[in-house]
Amino acid sequence: MVFTPILLSKDFSELKAIEDSKTSKLRKNEEKKLVELESRLKVELAQVDPTQLHNDAAAYYSAILDARKSYDKRYALTPREKAQLRMQELATDSTKSYHEAIKAVALEASPKGSDVDVVESLQGMTLSIDFDMSSLTSGEYGTRTKHTTKESLKKEVITLISRVTNDVFQFCSNLDLQAIYVGCRHYVSTENPDGSTRDENTVLYKICIRKKQMPALLNNPFLDVYSTTQYFDIEEDNFADIEIVITRI
Repeated sequence: MVFTPILLSKDFSELKAIEDSKTSKLRKNEEKKLVELESRLKVELAQVDPTQLHNDAAAYYSAILDARKSYDKRYALTPREKAQLRMQELATDSTKSYHEAIKAVALEASPKGSDVDVVESLQGMTLSIDFDMSSLTSGEYGTRTKHTTKESLKKEVITLISRVTNDVFQFCSNLDLQAIYVGCRHYVSTENPDGSTRDENTVLYKICIRKKQMPALLNNPFLDVYSTTQYFDIEEDNFADIEIVITRI
């Protein structure tokens, strides 16, 4: 920009005064709005009853919890929760025998490819499930595992078994189901006498829970995963016989 002698000699004081006046009015208007807003919020805050607010919130969340306990489909958000709704339908299907209902629920609760078997006796029904770890968690394929220690591998195996067992018991405990056996398999590289190796799908861990040892599960069915874990009887634990070998490519 080039200032000509005319511009340099021109008096801008009047223009500056006008702009200063506009700015002052805008500032006063905004300050007035802020004071009015603060005053209004103070009145609203004074009218709030903390006790009533707490009671309203408690009632609201209690209604949601009751709805979840009743398997309200509005709160079936995860794939597992949606599967639980299907399990409930299967378990309450009056056209199915206890044997058929238990097997149908077990198939829904178990990973794809699981071996599911129901045996009837005078004492009641016994359910057996064996599943491959790779069907439930990524990084587990063949003789490879994402885990670097047996402790972490075992912890995840127990978690997976707990999830399956908990769902089955939730829906089948009233169907004359007396015992549940659940095992988790993983391929293990086994050495032959001649030094060659073969991959065997081995049961790493297998548990049993018996209805007579376990009270009813009273926790939220949509969120509960581990209530049955404390009642596990260990049928097989082969972790002492395996070794995790870490290879680097």
